[in-house]
Amino acid sequence: MSAKTILVTGGHGFIGSNMIRYYLNKYPGYQIINIDYNTEAASPANIDCPEVSARYSFHRVDIRNAYAINHLFELYEITDILHFAAETRDIDSVGEIRLYEQTNVLGTLNLLQAAQDNWMKKEHQPKTAYATSRFHHITLADTKDDSLYSFSKTKTDALVLEFHEKYGLEVVTTASPKVFGPMQKESEQIPTCIRQVLNGESIIVEKEEQLRDWLFVGDLCEAIDTVFHLGEAGKLYATGSTASLTDGELMQEVASLQTDFPGNTEAVDQPKKIESHAFKASRSQIPGFEPFTSLETALKITIDWYSKKYKYASL
Repeated sequence: MSAKTILVTGGHGFIGSNMIRYYLNKYPGYQIINIDYNTEAASPANIDCPEVSARYSFHRVDIRNAYAINHLFELYEITDILHFAAETRDIDSVGEIRLYEQTNVLGTLNLLQAAQDNWMKKEHQPKTAYATSRFHHITLADTKDDSLYSFSKTKTDALVLEFHEKYGLEVVTTASPKVFGPMQKESEQIPTCIRQVLNGESIIVEKEEQLRDWLFVGDLCEAIDTVFHLGEAGKLYATGSTASLTDGELMQEVASLQTDFPGNTEAVDQPKKIESHAFKASRSQIPGFEPFTSLETALKITIDWYSKKYKYASL
């Protein structure tokens, strides 16, 4: 595999940090430049890789700042971009709603423009040194969500495709369902459930009957890697899922796998009947790839990681 210098945006976030670790371990010839503005969604402790420090660097950069993005291209010969940075929080303040547009749309535009300026001679003609350079973008598999976040991502998807069709920039997109696994923010649903069981608290599920597709983050990294290297430019590839479960069913599965820990096991004493849709994973659209980690294995890996973090014995 030829050497690459990859700019990863949002590398202190859940998916970005897992992807950086995956690439540093799998590709010894790759240099990773991680940029993150370190908002409340970031966890800098997720990236602690002193053994590969020569191949990894971090810059605190806001992707809304076009000057800062362009400066990175002056500092490094960036060959590819893996774009994960996004404003995903549920924002209630009217004054902050603009962050969806500014970060998700304008921020992506800044990255696309920098890539276009540095990689392309002119429309549809890359510079020789950047003939294989790619811009990878991640988006939502569920397009039915009517949130402002989802709306901004739809606009971003169209913008990314426009740079390919109009200017010839090599772009590929991976569409993912709800993702879980190690290094996720502790306020998210599965980490919260793990902590509640470990602490002997009642498990609280806000939307118990909501059905979702779920994908383990390790499988997502494999999917992104496949799309990034082998996907056809301009195409969007759905990852498929590990399982399809309601929130209540998933929390039941999490609790049932924590029987070795002190805590509230009432949820598994009289388990509810799992509906027929459960564990029916959706198919991947990525050639040669299917999610390979079973739900039980994925949850055990996740529980083990958080249990160690919370200083409990592992499974």
